[in-house]
Amino acid sequence: MARARPTSPRCPRCHAPIVLEEGRVLYTCGYCNASIDTQGEKAPRPEYQAPASTEAGQNSAGLVVGGALAVCFIAGLVVFYSVNSATEFTDGPIPSRGPGPSPVVAAPLVVEKAKFQWDSQGVPLAVDLNGDGTDDIIGRIRRLSSVAGKTETRNQVAAFDGKSFDLLWEADLEGTASDLSGTVHVVHQGGRLVMSEPGAVHLLEPGTGKALGRVALSDKPGRLCIPEEDTESVWVEVVDGQNLLLNTKTATARPAIEPPPACALAKWNHHACFLPAFRKSDVPCARPRNLPTVPGFRAEHVYKLEDLDVALGERNPGSRVPMVSVFRRGEKPALWTENVADMDPRNVKESTVDVIEFSEDALFMVYALKEGGEQLVRRDLRTGRVGWDVPIPNSKSGSGTSRIRQYGGRVYVPHWVWLDVFDAKTGNLIGTLGAW
Repeated sequence: MARARPTSPRCPRCHAPIVLEEGRVLYTCGYCNASIDTQGEKAPRPEYQAPASTEAGQNSAGLVVGGALAVCFIAGLVVFYSVNSATEFTDGPIPSRGPGPSPVVAAPLVVEKAKFQWDSQGVPLAVDLNGDGTDDIIGRIRRLSSVAGKTETRNQVAAFDGKSFDLLWEADLEGTASDLSGTVHVVHQGGRLVMSEPGAVHLLEPGTGKALGRVALSDKPGRLCIPEEDTESVWVEVVDGQNLLLNTKTATARPAIEPPPACALAKWNHHACFLPAFRKSDVPCARPRNLPTVPGFRAEHVYKLEDLDVALGERNPGSRVPMVSVFRRGEKPALWTENVADMDPRNVKESTVDVIEFSEDALFMVYALKEGGEQLVRRDLRTGRVGWDVPIPNSKSGSGTSRIRQYGGRVYVPHWVWLDVFDAKTGNLIGTLGAW
């Protein structure tokens, strides 16, 4: 009788040869004890039983075992050379199968922050709005958009977190750019923010910018000033003289034509510096009078601080290299006299520095370079020692710095469309608000 055609001549697990018998479907591999179905059907694995020990069975088993050993020996050689080859060329075994498909991961949502320009008119207000111990930043910004081929400007007062520089809130301003010029001011008093704009002053909630009240003005506002030793009032200067005293608790105002003593402006006289229209800085100063002579130095502006006179000027004779000299009032010799810049003076633009700010123990000055750009330098007020001298980012573009402010361990430098914030001790740039 003809034998059935084998469908699985070798064990699918160890590849040992299998002797097929006519009419038999299920087999057990004599080498690895695998259960084999020659018709491809899954069958329960039979229990292993040792074959009967007969002479014929021993001969058949010997052939089977010998063949299995030969096959395994050849397979071992193939694996050995494959591993050696993989180690030689790939520094590792070749995987038996390729890596599975990588899981599909959704790309993170990228949210582009809306661009804005910082309005460099005036210095920002620094106050902790959210109670995290870091002063937040409040100032004027503008957003540009294109509508029907025309550029429209949206003017706002905005607050930014002092740590992350993220936007906290924003409040729209009413009026054209010319109307807003010189009229937008923000102060913090009585747990409220007071914001002025053409024709009105507003009370805002510090943490959210929510409107809490509004007082109409008879004309454009000039200044906002906090009276000395007052915890809830703000004096509002109006250009037509109809000044008001605003109560931040009740959101009401009463006429106050005469300014409180701390808010009165000193009248200009011939001893004062040139009018602010001819100077960048609004820090009050005087012309040099009865100042001790320092060889090689000519003073232009004198700033009076308690018992010190700080003189800004230039080298004389020679090129107008910016210089600074500090005197203790009543003493003839200068405490120190140095160039403003801590670099080769040949790289510094000839001028008299008038963008200056003071702290209890230091003075901060902005000077320009011949090749463009500006530097911010810190010097010790009583020794002249340089703390740091760092570049102001993006200062080669647009208008230069007109004023700076030192407050709470930081130096705020508004210029053109940016506000740069520096660490007052190290000179490190903490962050920048605004974009071109």
